[in-house]
Amino acid sequence: MTTGDGKGPGREPAGSHSAPNWTLFVTLAREEWRLHTRLFGGWRFGLFPVVVAAFAVAASVALTETGTDAETVTRWGHVLALGFGLYSGTAAFAGSDMLENVFGRLSLVLSTAATLPLSRKRLLAIFLVKDGLFYALVIVLPMAMGAAPLAMGSDSPLASGPLAVGPESAVVGGLLAVLVYWLSLSLVFAFGMAVTVALVAARSRGVPIRFGLAGIGVLAIGAWITDGGGSVGKFLVPIDGSVLEVLAVAAATVVVSTAALWAYDPTYARPTRTASDRFARLKDALPVGDEALVAKTLLDLARSSGGVWKPFVSAGILLALVAALVGVVAAITGIAPAPGIFFGGVLGLSAFTTYNWLTEFDSLESYLVYPVSVEAVFRAKRTAFVLVAVPSVGVPYLAAVVWFEATLLDAAVGAALLGGYALYYYGLTVYLAGFSPNEFLFDAVRFATFTAGVAVALVPTLVAGFVVVPPSPTVAGVLAVAGLGFATVGLALSSRAGPRWERRQLEG
Repeated sequence: MTTGDGKGPGREPAGSHSAPNWTLFVTLAREEWRLHTRLFGGWRFGLFPVVVAAFAVAASVALTETGTDAETVTRWGHVLALGFGLYSGTAAFAGSDMLENVFGRLSLVLSTAATLPLSRKRLLAIFLVKDGLFYALVIVLPMAMGAAPLAMGSDSPLASGPLAVGPESAVVGGLLAVLVYWLSLSLVFAFGMAVTVALVAARSRGVPIRFGLAGIGVLAIGAWITDGGGSVGKFLVPIDGSVLEVLAVAAATVVVSTAALWAYDPTYARPTRTASDRFARLKDALPVGDEALVAKTLLDLARSSGGVWKPFVSAGILLALVAALVGVVAAITGIAPAPGIFFGGVLGLSAFTTYNWLTEFDSLESYLVYPVSVEAVFRAKRTAFVLVAVPSVGVPYLAAVVWFEATLLDAAVGAALLGGYALYYYGLTVYLAGFSPNEFLFDAVRFATFTAGVAVALVPTLVAGFVVVPPSPTVAGVLAVAGLGFATVGLALSSRAGPRWERRQLEG
């Protein structure tokens, strides 16, 4: 790969007439738009921010009407923005194989540094700026619309602080509240992106990512122990701090991003490894049908970055968020939900991320050259999903019911809900998205349909978990039957997914 003048990776040849930064930025932005409109369709992609804004406003109204203070709502909004920033920071480093599985054969502008006199680091920096602005407008700005109803409350953090809204009319005040909230969320989102880029840069220098994650965890725990998380909370919620604290977040983002780009080695490649014939051993050990296809899926997961631990990490993150939510709800309402029902219903959502990991580097087209049916491929994915999901979500659930001291009946009902809802969420995902679950991210129709499907099962369950604590035998029986019913629906959806996507494949 040509990386420059031979004096270091990513340097441009002396005297080369490289494209101006603005031209590269516009070209990358145009490419981003074309990729999304090609994958989702113009109007379906264009409606996605509207759907996100509607959900944000509805969630803010619902939470404030049920007694949640505005400060708590804004803090959780920042947590979501930080999490999305951590996820988005990997976009520039996604493998070409994974992108081709989604879009087909393509050549991205970001890859032109290998053949044109462009600095890989400069191109990467412009790409990250473009990505930050793109997601800040398409995702973060609609999320910030939830600030409009919050601004009406007297306890709103939008009514004070360095960027406080004034006593203007309701319309102007609401617009200013959205602007202030968007700027604060965007800062946290950008910081999350910078942290992920820094971890990837460290990985390119031979530093295992687990060391970086461990260091971040130690710093966060130390700060929390030192002052009860006060400084951490202020840092992650700029809107609550002073002007200096807001500038500190911005400065930290710039410093981390600059250091990461300086340290990143664009010539890095994973070292070649010699692997034994695990496929044959795994295939022979599987007591299931379609064992060859199941073994391939499991090996693809094991050989990818992060390996089989990725589903455990995803379920663990969801567990931590739900556990924190239990404490927040109990503090606000004075009622602690039934832990088995609560965790069983919500942890089932990990089915989406687990299935995403199983299809991350896979495409339906790659199986067409083999003498297997599309229905068999989907059936094997479901088997692999069950084999991976049972331990990855079962362990966090057991930890939750033990930690929160669930009764035996509550724990049993929660386990039934966890298994049933996980199968239901899986079936809903595979039926709507096939081998591309990430299409939910920007397809307004599928995202809305999936959200409605989840709400049908989850909302009544959570209400029951709050109303009857601990659950009575009657409520437990009804919920157990509901779990079984939704499991049946999920199995039916996943069984119909194969023929559905086979027809769509044949129709082009």
